[in-house]
Amino acid sequence: MKIANAKIIHKAASFLLRFRSYFGLISLPEKFQYCMFRISIPVGFVLFVFQMALWSCKQVELPQEVATAYASLPEEIDFNRDIKRILSDKCFACHGPDAQKQKADLRLDIPEAAYAKVTESGLKAIKPGNLRRSEVIHRILSNDPEYRMPTPESHLSLTEQEKAILIKWIEQGAEYKPHWAFVAPEKKMPPRVSNKSWVRNPIDNFVLAQQEQRSLKPSPEADRETLILRLS
Repeated sequence: MKIANAKIIHKAASFLLRFRSYFGLISLPEKFQYCMFRISIPVGFVLFVFQMALWSCKQVELPQEVATAYASLPEEIDFNRDIKRILSDKCFACHGPDAQKQKADLRLDIPEAAYAKVTESGLKAIKPGNLRRSEVIHRILSNDPEYRMPTPESHLSLTEQEKAILIKWIEQGAEYKPHWAFVAPEKKMPPRVSNKSWVRNPIDNFVLAQQEQRSLKPSPEADRETLILRLS
């Protein structure tokens, strides 16, 4: 299954509308405008096909389970929130800062090393924004035990959700970030939630949004006696 097939429809509509409106905004004789518009249709189509070809070259086919997990991900993947834990738990044992344990001379803990490393296949380990040219993507999706990452010998494996998160992260540019303690806080609008009646303050929006993404529901509110016992 191709990633985000809806993107193709969106790109097609927006591209052709922009191309068509271009000639309508130029002050030209009516006959010349008509001729240019007739020309713009096949030219616009060719340019659109070329643009889609370039875009598709960056994509990969996803197994159904990974595609399903991908569809449930939040709109934006954050390195500190979503990626660092996966790399630390599943990748750093072989591709972390410990030089004695590194395999294939690959480090995934710093962006410069991950972006620059050229693998045996000729692909970069991570090519930001390009899934097809990122060796990591092919490795985590492979069913070949001699090629797959993490390797069976490591006794580690990625869940379908974790694979989808890594895929979307690389697709969005594979941005690394310093530890959250060194990142200046930014004010964000509270996310939208379905169960609006549960929300009492803006913080609840953030908590509930995370629960709804995981198909979880808040526990019932404890009675006063229970709350007192928890505080005592």
